[in-house]
Amino acid sequence: MRVLRLGVAAALSLALIAVGSAEARTIKLREYQLSQSTMGKLRTDWVNQLTSRYPAGSWAPLKFKLSNRDLRMMGLPSKKVLLSHRYPVPTAVYPNGKMVRLAGPKSKRRKPGGGGQGGSGTADSPGVATFAGTGFFGIRPGAWLLLLNHNSVGWCSMAHVYGSPGAYQVSTAGHCGKPGDIGTVIGAVGNHSVNGQTVPVLLDFGSFSTSHDAGLGHDWALISVFSRYQSLVTPTMAFWGGPIGMYTSEGDLASVNLTGNKPSLSLNPNPALVQQIVHYGHGVGIGTGGTPRSGTAISWRPDHFMFFGAISPGDSGSGANTLTGDGLGDNREAAGIITHLWIDPLMRQGLGIMGGTRATQVTAPLANGQILPYPAPVPILP
Repeated sequence: MRVLRLGVAAALSLALIAVGSAEARTIKLREYQLSQSTMGKLRTDWVNQLTSRYPAGSWAPLKFKLSNRDLRMMGLPSKKVLLSHRYPVPTAVYPNGKMVRLAGPKSKRRKPGGGGQGGSGTADSPGVATFAGTGFFGIRPGAWLLLLNHNSVGWCSMAHVYGSPGAYQVSTAGHCGKPGDIGTVIGAVGNHSVNGQTVPVLLDFGSFSTSHDAGLGHDWALISVFSRYQSLVTPTMAFWGGPIGMYTSEGDLASVNLTGNKPSLSLNPNPALVQQIVHYGHGVGIGTGGTPRSGTAISWRPDHFMFFGAISPGDSGSGANTLTGDGLGDNREAAGIITHLWIDPLMRQGLGIMGGTRATQVTAPLANGQILPYPAPVPILP
């Protein structure tokens, strides 16, 4: 039997499942990205979706439900096709609906032509595959999260990792999924495209075990990672590194007036609370994929935090760390989960006041990352 190893980084490979031994094959996988123009169009769709549901001068959860038009721009098939499948092993998904399993036992492959979205054929697929690629791909803070549940396709990002090796969970916004929903990570087949569009790879990696969706400060969830994909988890945030412990200080850096359609701030900073929020997520309209950003903290309440910066949907559920932390040497402490946006005209420029649930509200032990970020999990690093 052919043996392939599953990994997710340039020059790094990672064993996913062990079955037999023979020849090896490497499938290059990288972070899924879209063009700047496509991301801009998606942001417009999101703004229209959000403003049609929430009035100016209110907090809105950073939800983004993808339409068939959005999916087409992303190089994915229709919602009906995506929801008619599950992705228990890494699966290349083509715009015409063809599905090619890159690992696993005998698998069904969707082919163009035939009935509906294409006839089906069977092909031997390897029990294990190796994915070697570049960029920050995997199950980690900042990774792109798709939600293919309840007749909808949602777009979120992952926050922090909780638990211990072999029993990891990953947090996200509670509004992203309900208990029992499946979490799907998306990547791309390296150096392969169809009509200039990268070929996405989908993988169902876990299911929601806990979810709370009760507004700002009470919006968080945990996804239990399936045992066979525990080795793909890294607690280290893409680009920024960390978290190392949790930020616990409380207080305001500014007086925030959120009455009316346009927020106003009057600075009266408490030096002990001055923090830059650093985060990495997949917001539309900013960059061409996962992008590192920072914002300025405004308020640290017991259950939520607020900051000003650049963010867009798709960042919903992403993790935020503090740059310097509670005290000297406490760099990259976990701040919380980004969940909400204050609706005002700035949002059309990808700017505004954001809010989130503090990491201290998640009832699970935080898994520390490394200060030095790296693209993928390897045996010597968590």
